[in-house]
Amino acid sequence: MKIKGWEKISGFTYKGYCIVNPIHDANEEGYFATVLNLNQVYRPKWDIELTLNNNTGVITFRILDSVAQHLMAKSHLTKTNIDTLQKFREQYEMLVDDILEEAQSYTKTKTGTTGPSQGIINQVQNAGTNFTYKSGSISITNMQTAAIQALQTLQQQIDDYNKKL
Repeated sequence: MKIKGWEKISGFTYKGYCIVNPIHDANEEGYFATVLNLNQVYRPKWDIELTLNNNTGVITFRILDSVAQHLMAKSHLTKTNIDTLQKFREQYEMLVDDILEEAQSYTKTKTGTTGPSQGIINQVQNAGTNFTYKSGSISITNMQTAAIQALQTLQQQIDDYNKKL
């Protein structure tokens, strides 16, 4: 699998995610690059891997978190899916969109914006409705209210961040 112009993908940017340092192995069966998140101050990185399965002719296109090597997105392609840089760019943009949609869905589920009984805020609210225990000046209800306020502030910060994307 030879991808003509692979070195020219450096600088492709989509939604603030910029490809840099494209390289390939000596046999031209594995292609690699780094993706920088220009939306963040500390520029977190992802790794791109394109590998060819010689038996099937299928090219596996992966984007991984560069620190934990956690698989973030994956696609199976044929040579015709990436035989031009424009087609490669389209595949790259689809994978970035998949990653961002998954992250947004995960955030909504964890913060309670997807339903009345889901999320952190609703779990904290429901945990305190079953009982109230007072010992001296400490009240579970007061602690619950403070926790809910802190979580609502955090939710607002997450929403503001997501609006920037």
